[in-house]
Amino acid sequence: MASSISRRSFLSTVSAAAARPLLAQSTAAKLAGMRVGVDTDKQPRAVQSKGAIAILDYVKQGGFDGAAFRLILDVSPTLDPVQLKEAKAHADSLGLFLEVGVGWMNPYNTPERPEIRRFGGGDYRLAMERMLKACRLIDCTELWAVSAHTVHGSPSFIAYDRLRTDVSWGDQLAAMTKFINSLAPMLRDLKLRLNLEAHGDETSYELLRIINEVGPDVVGVTLDSGNFALEGDVPMDALRRLAPYINYAQAKDGILYHGKDGLSLQTRNIGEGVFDWPAALDVLSKYHPNLHICIENYRAISPLPWADPKNRRHYPELTDADVKEFERLAAGSEERIRRGEILGVDEYQKLPFRDDERLKSYQDSAAYLKKLIKEKRLGYM
Repeated sequence: MASSISRRSFLSTVSAAAARPLLAQSTAAKLAGMRVGVDTDKQPRAVQSKGAIAILDYVKQGGFDGAAFRLILDVSPTLDPVQLKEAKAHADSLGLFLEVGVGWMNPYNTPERPEIRRFGGGDYRLAMERMLKACRLIDCTELWAVSAHTVHGSPSFIAYDRLRTDVSWGDQLAAMTKFINSLAPMLRDLKLRLNLEAHGDETSYELLRIINEVGPDVVGVTLDSGNFALEGDVPMDALRRLAPYINYAQAKDGILYHGKDGLSLQTRNIGEGVFDWPAALDVLSKYHPNLHICIENYRAISPLPWADPKNRRHYPELTDADVKEFERLAAGSEERIRRGEILGVDEYQKLPFRDDERLKSYQDSAAYLKKLIKEKRLGYM
């Protein structure tokens, strides 16, 4: 993947007009305006163990508008057509939107998801093709996908594929682009689109290069608002670059602060962190007025990998101006803590986060987003 092209000249080659409009996905999805649901991956294990129907009931009872399953295999482990259609019909009957995904696109980390490879009888691409056909069967067309596999831990190359020492990130991007291109004919035939999550490894510029090379009709972006800082992307700058191609959204938030491991991100409820949700909704609504936003709340503290001097070389497009903006955002978070507007880092981290507290965090975050959406007349009218 070429990296010598300048930001300005590169961005001018990527036409926002090339991104095709969102495709209708379900009866519930046709309701006008933005809607707020949940990412099912972080829901209570006791609920997840009961299957997709139980998860959908839990989501409805919690007052949310829809559910996003990271893998369509989470809806039906065998991709049974009857089971898939039952889940889709149940979501429709509850007035919920249903989103699904197909997982990992990076051939260098697919062995870390053996259940997918196993589903294809050892053939990862065959498993992917089967999942794509199943998505089309239930009219889920904007699909979650991801390039990197994050394992929380230290040293940093364990946590981030970008920093691996056995293979360069450039080689991983090239392999991923080649793999997606191999799926492109099927994606176009089935009218499906893979939306790559900004997962803490790939930057907004790298996502745009993949879209430009493969085509915006089959590759888009999954917004993850909490991950921009991890990949060295100033949040609102990255959002504006990616907005025309964001077809799938995961909502997270967090504060920035200086800790014992350097500049770090602590996840918080939506609206409590550095992400400018009012401005973000204004930008997103210009391109995707019916966007589904799925909350993904959890508790974590993550040192920013690029802030470690030994890792800076892995982020060639990170500028001094970007670093200065991150410092400004961190200073703002730290000032809010000093003023008592939000809890301190240690105090917040000690709060319980059992199933009841988790549900409340999702409900509070949903209430915040719904209020903004309604005030801006972007939905819930």
